[in-house]
Amino acid sequence: MRVLHELTIGKKFMTTSLEHMLGIAYNACFISCYWPQIIKSVKSKSVEDVSLMLYILSIIGYAAAAGYAILRFGCDFWLLFNYVLSGISAVVMIAVYCKYKK
Repeated sequence: MRVLHELTIGKKFMTTSLEHMLGIAYNACFISCYWPQIIKSVKSKSVEDVSLMLYILSIIGYAAAAGYAILRFGCDFWLLFNYVLSGISAVVMIAVYCKYKK
């Protein structure tokens, strides 16, 4: 019985650890996906090939996803962290776009 209890605790710890690792990985990917374009645009001072609509739709999508996540799951840290920081990244790109658009 004790061994079964210890296995259950170990499995729960591994699941929780894996869940957090996956949360960190997907957040790092989604949040950083805009930054290569931001950096390139700032260095070149050009946004000629940038689609502004992509970033506008991203912000709308992140806001809708955050609202959905709150209503559906409550305040899930990883989901909200992702949506907020990814939305901020999209806002930064829009600011860069406005600054360098000719």
